[in-house]
Formats: sequence, C-alpha cells, structure tokens
Amino acid sequence: MTETGQGDAEPTKTNRAELAPATAVERVETLDVLRGFALYGVLLANTVPWFSALAFMPREVVLAQSSTADRVFLFLLGLFVDGKAMALLTMLFGLGFAVQLQRAEALGRSVVPLHVRRLAAMALIGVSHVLLLWWGDILWGYAVAGFGLLLFRRVRGWKLIAWGLFLTLVPPFVFWIPPVFNALRAYSPAPPDFAAFRAEVFAAITGSDRRLLTVMQVKQAIYHVGFIWVWYFVWLVGRYLLGAWAGTTRIFQEAEARLPFFRKLLGWGLGLGLLGSAIQPVRMQLMRRGIVIPEWVGLAIIIPHELGVMLLAAGYAAAVVLLMQRPWFRRALLILAPVGRMPLSTYLGQSLASTFVFYGWGLGLAGRVHAWWTLPITLGIFTLQVIFAHAWLSRYRFGPMEWIWRSMAYGRVQPLRLPARQEELA
Repeated sequence: MTETGQGDAEPTKTNRAELAPATAVERVETLDVLRGFALYGVLLANTVPWFSALAFMPREVVLAQSSTADRVFLFLLGLFVDGKAMALLTMLFGLGFAVQLQRAEALGRSVVPLHVRRLAAMALIGVSHVLLLWWGDILWGYAVAGFGLLLFRRVRGWKLIAWGLFLTLVPPFVFWIPPVFNALRAYSPAPPDFAAFRAEVFAAITGSDRRLLTVMQVKQAIYHVGFIWVWYFVWLVGRYLLGAWAGTTRIFQEAEARLPFFRKLLGWGLGLGLLGSAIQPVRMQLMRRGIVIPEWVGLAIIIPHELGVMLLAAGYAAAVVLLMQRPWFRRALLILAPVGRMPLSTYLGQSLASTFVFYGWGLGLAGRVHAWWTLPITLGIFTLQVIFAHAWLSRYRFGPMEWIWRSMAYGRVQPLRLPARQEELA
C-alpha cells in the first residue's frame, strides 16, 4: 500500500532541500478516489473467504449452506472484484515510488534512504497487524517486495512495462508447471494435514481464546505465504513496475491532456479485462458442480486470467479518470477521497471492524452468514470509515496510522493538526 501515491518529498523554505511529507496542495484527487475505491474492493474480497471464515469451513458444509443468491454473488465477486482491487493498490504503490523518485531527483537527493525507512516501518506495522488482528496482512509482504523496486529506479519508458509484464506473468506460470511445482513444494512449509489445520483455525476464529487465535494466525500466515513465496514477491514487483510507468509518465497528473488515452484504455480494459477475468469464476463454478477440470487447463488460464485482472483494474482506473471530468460525478466520487488519503488507517481499521463482526472475541458471525450477506455488512463498515475519514481529516493533516508511519520513516514526529485557518475551511 501507499499512503499518498504522489510521494513524500517536498522542498522546504530553507536553503537546504529536505525530504518531508507531501502537502495537501500536491495531491492528485483522482488518485485518492481510486485508492478509496480500491480499498472497498479489498474489504469485500477479504471478507467473503477470510473474515467470514468460509475458507476454513469444510467444502461440503459450505456447498450445503449455499443458496442461489450466494452462488450468483460469488460469481460476480470473482468477475468484478477479486484481484482487481489489490491490483490497483499495488500499482498505486509503484506509482507513488516513481513520483517520490522524481521529486527526490529534482531536489538532488537520493530516494533510497527514505524508501528503506518507509519499508522498514511498513514491515513493522504489518507484523504487528498479524500478531494483534489478522493473519492476512499485506503490508509486510509489500514492504519486502518494495526493496525490489530499487533495482529498477533508473528504468524508464516501455522497459518498465516490459519488465512489469514479465515479472507479473512468468513466475506464477512457471511455478504451476507440475514438475516445477512438485520440486519447489518440498521447500514450502505446510501443515501435516490441511483439513485438520483449517478446522483448528476455524475453531480459533470462532472461539474466545486470544492466545490460541494469535498462534493460529501466525501459523496460517506462514503457511499461506510459504506456499506462494517462490513467485509472490517477484509478482508484486512486476505490478509495482506497471504503476511506476504511470508515475514516470505522469498520466494521472496530466489526465485532462490525455483523455483520448483513457477512453481507449476504458474500452480495451473493460472489454478484454472482463473476458480474461471471467475465466477463473467460470472454472470455479464448474468445479463446485463436481466437474473435473484437467490439470493442463488450470495452467493454460494463468496468464490470460492475470492479464484480465490487470486490464480490468486499468479499465476501472480509466473510468474514474473520465468520470472525474464531469462535475456531478466528480462531486460524488470525491466522497471517497478522504479514505484514499488515509489508506493505511482505513486498511487496518477494516481488519479491526471485520474481526470484531466475525470473530469470537466480537459478534461471532463467522460461519453463520450467507456469502451474499457480506455485501451489506462491508458497505456498512465502509460507510462508517468514510464518515470517520471526513471528520478526522477536517482537523488533521494525516490519518492516525499515516502519521505514525511518517514519523517512523522521517525519524521525527510530524506535525499532525491542521493550522487553525485550514480547520475552518475544511
């Protein structure tokens, strides 16, 4: 994740150029809206299998409890949401790094020390997230992959797209080639019995023993990432590089001058993106009906599906850019901008709210709701987050977790409250 998308460096009014957090006037509102839009998608995508614990329930139980509404909802979720929201966030991370790099270069400073401190702070926050709230944290993984961006900081133009596509598409495909998979699987941590382990995780989620829950969450995080680590971090770097291309070309900062490009991206992104994104949901529907899918089919759809995810995410971004040019839609979309300005607080807040709703230490709804019920539940959570973000940013420069992150990264406490005049105008 990235908390700005525009970078954190700005010239000070002293004779010595220093790196400091970005000011409000430097923000690109479209990027804030995009980030807010993506954050709701992440919440919904995480809630269905993970927070609600459907992924840890026996398959036959889930199938027996599924209604027609559940099946339709899961298909639409797989088509329009799964993977796309996360793709947007990862590309925005890369975009943010590219803009940081440009601004640091303009000041004659190296972006590396600040980037390393930011990633270290992010990793620490991510590990704390795993220990205190939820095993599925993305922050520490994003931080690890973020170091890979330093290898490409001098790459520009279409080379960024070429490297991005290569790293995004090739490593997962190679990993799932049966002989390669079987050879590498031996180096991945795994429980002796997956079914028994899932049952233990489900019991911990629905129970009230916080110590047991923490232990099982750490184990789940290790096993989950341990299964995909061979390609996962490289794959993230690939997506970062696609975002870095957008950052170095300034297509969002200069969106009004590039509307023809975004119109074409909208058409191709939605058209081909929906086609590619439909592959996996259709496959899952067939498997749920007991239809055996040959192994080679699963391998063959990896690249088309991944391309579909990225194209559809790009199509969403283009739609937001074009809608932001229309006054009524712009006013409506800007409602999302505050949550996009404080994505770290929003993301961690989603874990807090969702675990309270579903886990045994809170309302304990895990395993007791239909899949489609997660839609109104997540809309309710996100609405409260939007209200909170508007209220908070009317008084403060950053979200609470963004302030902590920035203070850690810059090695000094950052000013938090807005000046009195800005509070009056907020």
